[in-house]
Amino acid sequence: MNRKVCLGLTIGLLLLSVLGVFGCKPSAEAKVYLPQTDKQYILIYNCVDELLTGDLSDTVILSDLAAPYAGKDIIGLGTTSRTHAGELLFIDGKCYWSDPDNEGKITELDWKSSEPLPLCAVTQVISQDARTFTGVTGDIHEWLISKLTEMSIPLAAIQIEGEFTDVDLSIADRLPQNPQETLQATLLTVSEKADWQMGGFYALSSDDQAIISVPESPVHIHGRTADNGHGGHIKHADSVSSTVTIYPIKQFILVNRVPASR
Repeated sequence: MNRKVCLGLTIGLLLLSVLGVFGCKPSAEAKVYLPQTDKQYILIYNCVDELLTGDLSDTVILSDLAAPYAGKDIIGLGTTSRTHAGELLFIDGKCYWSDPDNEGKITELDWKSSEPLPLCAVTQVISQDARTFTGVTGDIHEWLISKLTEMSIPLAAIQIEGEFTDVDLSIADRLPQNPQETLQATLLTVSEKADWQMGGFYALSSDDQAIISVPESPVHIHGRTADNGHGGHIKHADSVSSTVTIYPIKQFILVNRVPASR
């Protein structure tokens, strides 16, 4: 099947065409698909719903993301093709990997790595678009959903820093290889109070959730402790006191092979 580029407009997916039309083309600096647009966007390789049914073909090489994203103000998440896949957090110009075989211990990855990533969603945020809230307390997922609903924002990148307790983590271990398999993950709770850094996305529509999260889960965030002792996909977290920065985003660029069923 051909690789396709789709433009998400927060009201669903608009299927475009093969690479090279409608303003989407490979960057001269890196082998990634970057649009010719002044609007902020999330670049997504593969869909979460397809990854969870064993579609691991839509990969991007980490080193190919270096030119547009390394050292920049970025927010993103993803996973790897390793035997123990782990979870990725893109933040502050760096890429962090959580190890499912070691309680989510964090390692900073080298942008020069030729490692294939079967899922990646990343955006370069624009500081003047930021909306920052301090002193946030309570269930962080519930707070985010409530605040973004109140603000009528359908798609956003999120950055969170502060003290948390009772953080429930899911760390991808073995990715499904076909539709009959399910994701195998390491589950872990970090009960003690610790400083955390988190990043990810909010998507209001069910179509967008299937691509960047899972249905009925509008918030998809990954995180790490300040000492890099633990990290992964954040299932639940209680904020003691944190600062949340929300970046409204107008669109995403989805790069993947379109399955025959779509």
